[in-house]
Amino acid sequence: CSSSKPAASPTTSSGPSDSTPVASAAAPASSPANSDIKGQRFTMMLQSTPNVNKVVEAHAIEIMKQDGVDASVKFNASTPNVAIAQLLNGDIDVYGEAVTGGVAAAAQGIPLIDFALLQPRQDYVFIAKPNIKSFADLKGKKIGVQDTTGVNYAQALIVLQAANLQVGDVSIIAAGGQSSRLPALVAGRVDATMLSHSAQIQLAPQGYNVLYDFTKQSANLYDDNGFATKNWLASHQALAVEFNKAILQSFAWFNDPANADAVITEALALQPGADKAQTTQLFDMLRQADAYPNGAIVDTGVLDQEQNLFKQANAITDAVAIAE
Repeated sequence: CSSSKPAASPTTSSGPSDSTPVASAAAPASSPANSDIKGQRFTMMLQSTPNVNKVVEAHAIEIMKQDGVDASVKFNASTPNVAIAQLLNGDIDVYGEAVTGGVAAAAQGIPLIDFALLQPRQDYVFIAKPNIKSFADLKGKKIGVQDTTGVNYAQALIVLQAANLQVGDVSIIAAGGQSSRLPALVAGRVDATMLSHSAQIQLAPQGYNVLYDFTKQSANLYDDNGFATKNWLASHQALAVEFNKAILQSFAWFNDPANADAVITEALALQPGADKAQTTQLFDMLRQADAYPNGAIVDTGVLDQEQNLFKQANAITDAVAIAE
């Protein structure tokens, strides 16, 4: 699970270019802002569209602004190559991406360092048609995944292991992204699939059953991490520490019931068309699942375990060396 140990000053690895070093850059949340960072630029790009699920990262940027940093967040709905090119060109400073994307980039020789844990848990459930009420009902059924060499396939392996089933006991169906898998489930083209908690909120009243909650039950699956270049981290250590402080403060802000209304307000500012009641229900579910554990920082053991799972599922071709 995610580490809650006290964080150290940033350290970077001088390992080979095909490694994914981890810089531990967090500092106690009570530390005063470093005057050296005031006025410095900090531009983070998230591999996503603006949506309520990014409220924790966006709030961390607001904390940095309050500490005098010229901080901003951008979103990239295009391919990861677009964001990585901007990172290498210096147009952005930090790139928020799923572990698979960062590892794949590092395996190609891109000098990235994973230095911040943005989303400690994956916002996914394994949800099945109403007539499938338990793992025992999965045998012989069709499981929808984005593709057979992706993260969903790795998640399917986790579910099958929990169900004491083999891959051959079910049919794995490439059904596309969430926007395709949800209608495929409703239409009966697949019997079960991985969807977000938002989809669970939509489908549960219709009798669909959650058989596995990755947020609750797979604490060894990180979602987005923060990546920066070795050169940027070497010359912006104080900013890296400040960002990790802000992320830790943002976790605590999200988890505090006293801030529930403020969290919703900031989330709806990111995605004005989102339904307020459903967003409230979603955040309550994420809090109950401990989606943002207080004090969570990058744990190299978890990171290595995750990339090996993704290699087993052929989501990545090579697991790369991790150095702290």
